Amino acid sequence: MSGSLSSPIRTQEIALRNAYAEGDPQRCAAHHLNLANHQEAANGEPTTFLAHRLAGGVLLFQIDSDLYTDALGDLAISFVRFAPRKPPLPDSFAELATIVESVDGVHLRALVDQLSQDGGADGDEAVHAVAGMARAMAG
Repeated sequence: MSGSLSSPIRTQEIALRNAYAEGDPQRCAAHHLNLANHQEAANGEPTTFLAHRLAGGVLLFQIDSDLYTDALGDLAISFVRFAPRKPPLPDSFAELATIVESVDGVHLRALVDQLSQDGGADGDEAVHAVAGMARAMAG
């Protein structure tokens, strides 16, 4: 876990862990996105905050949430900010899960597997779909 006990990053890590403990994919997604925003604002490692942004998008994509378009827009902005270079997004679901599961209590692999069994895309399909849509939105 990052930062002091009272930091916004630490608070979001705790909230994310609690959302995973409850098994609520929409709350998990929201806390991944909030954590990404706080990490970016604190000049955190782009690989890390972009992974959390992508994880939030993947979960919202899988559950067909109304919040998905907002998350996709934020990810598209990342493509614009890193232009002309490609943003340092994970290339695979396994890589994404490894990064975000470094936060104690985050079990992205298990949640995505459960959602894919309920009719959602599998992890790699979701990662490629979300990243591809964000790239297309960015132009």
